[in-house]
Amino acid sequence: MEVEKYELPGIRLVWFNFHVPTYSDHEGFKAGHACCTRTPIHAPEALRSLEADFWAWRMEDAPEFATAAGETCHNDLLESFDISVYQTRKVKVLEYLNRLQGVNREQLSPTDKLDYDIFDNHLQTFLDGARFDMYVSVNPVNFLEGVNANPGHLQVIMPFTDICDYEDYLLRLELLPQQIDEKIELMQTAITLGHTLNKMSVIRIPSQIDDIVMDDAEESPFYAPAFTTKLDNSDVPSSKRTVLRARAENCINLINQALLRMKDFLELAYIPAARTTWGVAGWPDGKQLYQQCLKYHTSTDMTPQEVYDLGLKEVSRIRGNMEAALKRLNFQGSIKQFYDSIRADPKFYKNSPEELLSTFEDYIYNHIFPKLPKLFKNIPDFPLKVEQMPYDGPGGVYMAGTPDKKVPGIFYANVTDPSRVSTLNLMALTLHETLPGHHLQAIYSLSANMPPFRALIEDNHYYRMPATFPIHTAYIEGWGLYSEYLGEELGLYQDDYMLMGRYSEEIFRACRLVVDTGLHYFGWERERAIQYLLDNSVETPENVKIEVDRYLTWPGQATAYKVGEIKIKQLRQKASNALGDLFDIRDFHSVILVNGGMPLNLLEQLVDDWIAATLHPENALQDKDEKICTEE
Repeated sequence: MEVEKYELPGIRLVWFNFHVPTYSDHEGFKAGHACCTRTPIHAPEALRSLEADFWAWRMEDAPEFATAAGETCHNDLLESFDISVYQTRKVKVLEYLNRLQGVNREQLSPTDKLDYDIFDNHLQTFLDGARFDMYVSVNPVNFLEGVNANPGHLQVIMPFTDICDYEDYLLRLELLPQQIDEKIELMQTAITLGHTLNKMSVIRIPSQIDDIVMDDAEESPFYAPAFTTKLDNSDVPSSKRTVLRARAENCINLINQALLRMKDFLELAYIPAARTTWGVAGWPDGKQLYQQCLKYHTSTDMTPQEVYDLGLKEVSRIRGNMEAALKRLNFQGSIKQFYDSIRADPKFYKNSPEELLSTFEDYIYNHIFPKLPKLFKNIPDFPLKVEQMPYDGPGGVYMAGTPDKKVPGIFYANVTDPSRVSTLNLMALTLHETLPGHHLQAIYSLSANMPPFRALIEDNHYYRMPATFPIHTAYIEGWGLYSEYLGEELGLYQDDYMLMGRYSEEIFRACRLVVDTGLHYFGWERERAIQYLLDNSVETPENVKIEVDRYLTWPGQATAYKVGEIKIKQLRQKASNALGDLFDIRDFHSVILVNGGMPLNLLEQLVDDWIAATLHPENALQDKDEKICTEE
């Protein structure tokens, strides 16, 4: 495949950019902080109160996340990276868990029980990973995330609707040098503890900083477009625009100085002290840390050996599918030779970004959407746009819209260089990112009435994992990969060439299971990982090196795609076997989607409950009536 596929933090599926005002109408939520007793009379009200308290604290603790979530009261603040905050955070989470355990779960409705169980997992996941805090949280900078990798993040999340938004953004810029210095202090702690990253996770950062630091402040990624086109098109008076721009230039000069301090620290102190072993197994307790990373991302108890073996099995299976497709195409050569021939054939490429964008739109509206009712019912009506990615990143990313539909879901396609984008892969990418993939996944959640901690996921601190709140990687990315598979059932891969594009995407995700565990648990060298990917996928050497360095940086994350997809397929087969003629694929997909992200064991419980209710609807109705009587 020609398109880069490494996913940067918060851009594969950005759940946190939509607001959920409907939850304020949820029964008991308006009680908010009024109920704080340990043993409340009414469990539903106690649960609502606790969830409201927790969410208010989360918004205060993570002000940038709050802005992205639509909460505006912290728009002038930045998250603290002072080391003392981590201990404070653990104490708060333990406090919330203790309060949750004081809520009588048996007094809750089935819907509230699901809230309870997901909330319990939310808090427990944080605490389970917290024992590794001083391994992961002391390394807040790597080549994939942070101000060095995404300097425009603070602009993207700000609304810029009036002068107050510009003032708030400037206040954040004024605080940014302090945040950068706090990150340097954390990395110094990592050196002291002997818990540094491998150098491949940070070796690119100095050049990233060089690309950010501009002599002319107006060319800085912190300046445009906020103080150029956005300000020009705003209602801010002209006299105040000049003042705002002058303040911005001063802020950027101070930010540049802080970034250069970080560059010097990395080159003179951190990189020379970087971990010499490739995977995290080189750290004390590193293998235990990796097992926790696997549990965090897959939400299972799979061992590294089980993940590794699954990867080998899947690579072999998918390779067989590819060889069968080549046989049908009468291609006399290897899989590698086939893709080399594709790269050399101009008929598999478009001539312009506009042609590629039109192809994506054609796939969505003329091929995929008309067939969705075969597999889904009650599809929410939310707008979707296809736009060119404004930077050279992964092949495509999806950003969710808002419940009021004023902001559409947007599929950003990387079409900057059409010579790198083979048409073989376009359908699989479209299915994954839009319909029935992440866009459909998001709009079902947008339409649901669920607590904010479930609907809004902070997907932008990968370095902190597993010592942070869950993002349900296996559920989110498992569905995306499963959506690529659904393209086969819908007849959307029109020929074996398109199927080969799908298989190239799938085998790469299978290879990740082998390489990630190999690097972090079985002592693989980086070169061995690179060679395995070159031998078993169709990626270019440049992309493979970036991918391997991604796995070194985010242990366990890349394993979740296949684990999640396989689990969804297993649950589907389980339901089909149990229900026989009663099985409706549309109902199954509703069960998977309408409840949002969750660990896979809870997803399986939901499917089991649906199976039981379908087989014995009279019992389900009786249980519902009894529960209503209990609550009254």
